Amino acid sequence: MPARKAPSKKPSFKACRDCGALNSREASICSNCGSSNLLENWEGMIIILSEDSILASKLGINKPIAKAIRVAGKIIVK
Repeated sequence: MPARKAPSKKPSFKACRDCGALNSREASICSNCGSSNLLENWEGMIIILSEDSILASKLGINKPIAKAIRVAGKIIVK
């Protein structure tokens, strides 16, 4: 008997290729920067809850946001 392939699950979010912000799957423009360059091909996630955190200051993030680490092979969060 052939092995069954696991059903592929669509990502819950689309990531902006320009800024890395995660947006709802239904979004057509980025809620952070207004770009229409949203992709489902992203990896990793970082969630900033407070702009006062050490990580936010090291990454230059000045507001609470969920960001993808890599979008379409391009590293966004460094």
